[in-house]
Amino acid sequence: MRLRKKRPPEPAEEHLLRLVADGDRAAFDELYRRTSPWLAVRLRRRCADEQIVAEVMQETYLAVWRAAGAFVGSAFVGSAVGGSAAGWLWTIAARRLVDAFRRRAHHAEPPVAAAGRVTAPAAEEEALAAAVGGEVGDALRTLAPELRQVLQALVLDGLSVREASVLLDLPEGTVKTRARRARIAMRRALA
Repeated sequence: MRLRKKRPPEPAEEHLLRLVADGDRAAFDELYRRTSPWLAVRLRRRCADEQIVAEVMQETYLAVWRAAGAFVGSAFVGSAVGGSAAGWLWTIAARRLVDAFRRRAHHAEPPVAAAGRVTAPAAEEEALAAAVGGEVGDALRTLAPELRQVLQALVLDGLSVREASVLLDLPEGTVKTRARRARIAMRRALA
């Protein structure tokens, strides 16, 4: 008699995404109920404007409804590259947030002839300043942007190395290396 190996149970969100890919509205509602609270919190960490957060949430879940099959049929599922539904959702939301910031900046810029160029801090810089102050905030702001970006994804946003790798479109090894360099630089700055 042959014994069948049991596959570990599929995480609930991945299962729901499979159902959403088949057009199951109830599964989509349940996916939204389970994931929207933490997704909204993560977006609010990066953007204080509730209107933009609401817009990004709407665009994210619309993209999920339309492209759930891309997640289910992609190399993400079961691969070493990534594959969690949460990571996929966050990647979509983060990209939509960047797009919203770009749209906002594009519409808010005065014509070049009307005003001189004023360098404004990036939205992530503003969010970082609001979230982390004092010596730690000053030390963070002295980091190179690529190091700060990795540290922010891993520490402030609470992403795993794999999720940060997907979000930042970097190899996992690069994320780890930059995180180490950022921590060393932070230790020096705070010493």
